[in-house]
Amino acid sequence: MTTGTDGKTLAQLTVTNHGQQSYRYLIQVNFTDENGKVQDATAVTVQDLAAGQSVQASARSNRALSGTVKAEVANAVRY
Repeated sequence: MTTGTDGKTLAQLTVTNHGQQSYRYLIQVNFTDENGKVQDATAVTVQDLAAGQSVQASARSNRALSGTVKAEVANAVRY
């Protein structure tokens, strides 16, 4: 993870389609503090990822976060 000059946190994700056809993905990423308390959340979409392919995606916090911040995938939906 990195923090931009605006204080917003950026987490890199790798999304892999293990299916047999093209799918779209919606991924909820929670940004938590050192105690595991959610400080922010965002959603990332990946459009039309072909079968067997991987893509890099970025989750960016909606506001500036301070202290020790972790990013975790809270939910992911393939459709």
